[in-house]
Amino acid sequence: MEYLRDPMGMTNSKVGYVYLIDENLKIRWAGCADATEKEAQSLETCTGVLLKRLEEKLPSRPLARGDIV
Repeated sequence: MEYLRDPMGMTNSKVGYVYLIDENLKIRWAGCADATEKEAQSLETCTGVLLKRLEEKLPSRPLARGDIV
């Protein structure tokens, strides 16, 4: 994991990090420590965009156990 710390922006080993990852495993949002109101709103917006993309790709039926997303 150490070789990924700098590319992912994990420069402080004492702080927790949160990443929002898209379906292609790209980091779409990252945060650490206490989020500002603007940062929290940005996370909500990004999450909504990714969920909408996922819904568009999925069949119209609910997901079942064993479905590959």
